[in-house]
Amino acid sequence: MIRGDMQETETQPFRRQVFFISGYDPRGALFLHKNCVTETDKWSETSGHSVKTGPRKNIGKLVRRWVITSDIPGGPAETNFDFLQWDDIIRAHWDKRNWLVYLQGIGVWWRLFVDGVYMRTVRDSWPISIVMVAPAMTAIMHGLGVLLPLIGLIGLWLFPGVIGKVVALALIALGGWFYWWITKNMDRYRPEWNGRIGVFANKMVISRDNVPGLDERLNQMADHIVASIEEGKPDEALIIGHSFGTTLATIVAARVLERRPELGGKDSPLGFVTLGQTQSLLSFRKKHGWYHEELSRFAKFPDFNWLDFSSPPDGACFALINVLDFLPNPPKSMPKMLNAQFHKIHTEEHMNEARYFRMLMHFFYLHANGHPQVGTDLYDFVLLIAGNQSARERYAARQSGKPYFKKEK
Repeated sequence: MIRGDMQETETQPFRRQVFFISGYDPRGALFLHKNCVTETDKWSETSGHSVKTGPRKNIGKLVRRWVITSDIPGGPAETNFDFLQWDDIIRAHWDKRNWLVYLQGIGVWWRLFVDGVYMRTVRDSWPISIVMVAPAMTAIMHGLGVLLPLIGLIGLWLFPGVIGKVVALALIALGGWFYWWITKNMDRYRPEWNGRIGVFANKMVISRDNVPGLDERLNQMADHIVASIEEGKPDEALIIGHSFGTTLATIVAARVLERRPELGGKDSPLGFVTLGQTQSLLSFRKKHGWYHEELSRFAKFPDFNWLDFSSPPDGACFALINVLDFLPNPPKSMPKMLNAQFHKIHTEEHMNEARYFRMLMHFFYLHANGHPQVGTDLYDFVLLIAGNQSARERYAARQSGKPYFKKEK
């Protein structure tokens, strides 16, 4: 077990530092802290072992911190959980007009198609291709739901003969069906949220400074991580990104390694975890740009502990896709791509709910296991952030997976 330069005793807790970068979510630290409180309480109740999340504190403009303590088989652990804020940047780009987001979704989808992202996604990880096109389809189907009945009503007056009237009624019925279907299914696919992510991704990919303040914020995150590790000397330090936050976290981790190359070694206390990754929204672009330059830094650190958890049924992630596969000689086992295997860790009731509300499964990475198992290598969010075992050690025996949907040539 990696212990930094601390001396291990029977009573000394395992000390962890987490640096968490959220997805494209304007709710910020308040939401994530509430999630940690709720999920650690659930895990404790189910497992019978104590895990507690403390109050949220402000540590400067960048960081909101809370402490998570646990007392589980193997010894106690203590985690400083740093939420690295960028929700102010999200809110600055969060257009509240859903109808405009849907219309913009048509342009977003076209840009993804032209850049080669959409067709590759259809081939390599098709479930998220449905999410990509959902905002555009919402705009189109809403439009048809209004336009077709209007044409049909006019047709009842102008279309000649019985056949003309039948066609007019069919247009009214078809338009009504379009409107009913999209209204009924919007909560399942959340096109208003995914549309905003697509708009932001297309802005971000253009250049480092195309989103005002973002590049500076990423540097601030990297500097904070380096300073915290050097000052605290934790047994384990984890950079964790979730959803679109994996895109930012990958940049931050690369910049941390650039600042302190020794942290990319085999025995380093630093690890990197991506949950429900979406980096391919940028990395799948046919024309390589600044984002690919950032990712290429990982080629120098083949022993770096990068764990990528995704799930094929999660329709909002690129399941088991190696984001470094554009490199001429990508590292063989980095990132280690692991299936979260939600069907093994969550209850059947929870799984059935997510099979209908498709976006719910994308948050399973942040939920307490329905069947906690301390001594296994199954994915467990609570043990990842609060357990007494490092992520490198817990998942050492698991082999990196292959793309689930991509057909072998």
